[in-house]
Amino acid sequence: MPPIRSVHLMLWVAYALTVIVHVGSVTADADMVRRITQPLFVPLLVGVLLTAAPHRSRTTMLLLGGLLCAWCGDSLGQLLPHVEQIVTVSGFLGALIFYAAALAPMWARTRDAMRIALAIPYGAVVIGLFVACADGAGPLLPMVGAYAMALATVAFLSAGGNGLTWSGGTLFLLSSSLLAMDWFLPGASIAFSTELVMLTYTVGHALLIAGMVQAMPRRRWTACAPGAALVIVES
Repeated sequence: MPPIRSVHLMLWVAYALTVIVHVGSVTADADMVRRITQPLFVPLLVGVLLTAAPHRSRTTMLLLGGLLCAWCGDSLGQLLPHVEQIVTVSGFLGALIFYAAALAPMWARTRDAMRIALAIPYGAVVIGLFVACADGAGPLLPMVGAYAMALATVAFLSAGGNGLTWSGGTLFLLSSSLLAMDWFLPGASIAFSTELVMLTYTVGHALLIAGMVQAMPRRRWTACAPGAALVIVES
């Protein structure tokens, strides 16, 4: 196995272990462990992406931009508790915009009637949640509305990639829906809501990045296979 692929796989293992420890710390109410592990999610996914991408394509740069915004949402929010909701929503809104831009070309190449029809259930879920949470959002309502539109767009476009991106986009939608109910829907009570939010978010994020890596025409461990010509395809 090429050394770069070994590093790639080790980063996936490290990510999985970090997620397990983090979700366990949430369940055990170990606040210090939770605060330490959460900012590690994105750097590990950045490592996964960079150890796979053979060159810096438009798609790779968009994904890195999305990961940077997601890190801001993950990390800066807990450092600024008095504006946590604004920082978190802003960070993940930026991430969704970058991810939508990365997914759009893939969707355009593989669109079909079934995937286009997904706009109906995804849109219905987001509109329903937005209406239900509107009163509780208060001054954040415009930002929450923009976030809801971006979330539905990413969930829809992710269906145009492969099974991994599709699953990741759907879990993103589920995670954000649970978080919105937890934050903005008075009286909503979901057992283990925080654990479910983090589990669906971390698994969804991983699946989305894994799907984009799978969709690369070449990866670093295959780009220079013996006897093969290197062909760089912009994606």
